[in-house]
Amino acid sequence: MYENNDFVDKKLRLLLDDAVFFLEEASECQPEESDNSNIKYRKLLRESAFTRTSVLNSALLLESAANCCIASLDISKALLSDIDKLRVINKFEYYLEHVNKDKKIDRGLSITQQVTELVSIRNSIVHPKPYKSEWVKIDDKTKEVDLGETQFLKLPNSFWMCKHHHAENALKASLNFLSYYFCDLCQYREHEVWEIIFGSNDGQDPQKWIGINEKYGFNVRFLVNVQTVKEGEARIEEHLKAEAIMLK
Repeated sequence: MYENNDFVDKKLRLLLDDAVFFLEEASECQPEESDNSNIKYRKLLRESAFTRTSVLNSALLLESAANCCIASLDISKALLSDIDKLRVINKFEYYLEHVNKDKKIDRGLSITQQVTELVSIRNSIVHPKPYKSEWVKIDDKTKEVDLGETQFLKLPNSFWMCKHHHAENALKASLNFLSYYFCDLCQYREHEVWEIIFGSNDGQDPQKWIGINEKYGFNVRFLVNVQTVKEGEARIEEHLKAEAIMLK
């Protein structure tokens, strides 16, 4: 729990901003037809680097959200230390027990399976181990390797080479789960979620969340009710049009 005069940097807003930023950077690395092979390869490397960074931030976003939830509970430091050792999904379950015992996280849902897989991918990135596959000869000058892919998010098993749509899949999974968790299970309104996940230095920016919803189709309802905002904007626009007509 925090006191009223505490400055709190909760990290989540930064991780979310970075996940979106590096996804957009990865999307901008697509080769042109006029590019020579060297430029194409350099763009591929940049796309992979930006994608990896976005995926990692999307995974850390989940851990940050879980930690923000736990930190908001009035529990002892000793218990907090024990809970900190739990897996990310278990932290979400622990918090849900305190705020809405009638709801449970459905581990069989694709939404839950995807984020469980994403956290596992995060662990493989921050605790890197050798990954082995086999080169396949295509012709005298070309060979390929099948990196394989994960079951639910279809991300490459090795992040040696990856594409911007992998970052999109990862961020979509995180936002889907957080919307499911905060809205459907905790049954919070947006302002209640903001109070839990945003820190003292985080400004709310509904138009930004609406923008990524429109651009990528991401589920951001735990941050902003897109339909309500758009309906409100439409009413204001109609009101201004009516006023303009009356002034003529």
